[in-house]
Amino acid sequence: MNQVFLGRIWRAAAAAVAVTVSAACATMPGMGHAAARHVTPPAPPPPVMDVPTLLSQAPSLVGKRVTLSCYIASANAGGAACAAFRIDDLPGSVNWNGSVPLDGTSLEAASSDKAQQMCGDTSMHPQCRAEVTGIVYDPFGDMGVQGKRNFELRDARIRWLALPEKAATAKRH
Repeated sequence: MNQVFLGRIWRAAAAAVAVTVSAACATMPGMGHAAARHVTPPAPPPPVMDVPTLLSQAPSLVGKRVTLSCYIASANAGGAACAAFRIDDLPGSVNWNGSVPLDGTSLEAASSDKAQQMCGDTSMHPQCRAEVTGIVYDPFGDMGVQGKRNFELRDARIRWLALPEKAATAKRH
């Protein structure tokens, strides 16, 4: 056999092996640049709604994570209320327009502590404006109680809207 012929055979065989290895690498996770990777997109953020909207849609939201825009009120060791207020025509008169209890046993500890310090009464305080993210729960529905249902948020976390966020890094002088 001639050396030119053998050289061509070796180059063809090497090219075939390279193509096979490239194809195999492309189908293996973490291998090759051309690999098509299936990445699960992050879950969309929970919908933001006000208290009256949640209360009107609550039966369809049981078990789902939502974010409520509200004022924290009546905070104590047993939980707090995520309340909406209705302003009456009379100056200085504020009325509740609905509230959703926040389960105290599952409320994030830092959220619970801050709520108790600032929002212990039933008034609408500017520093108590917040967004609360939690899972809609129907405690009476779980007990089989029929009729009017009460809904609450479990595993809730409060994001305070009226307070400045703490700086990630402290400035040093």
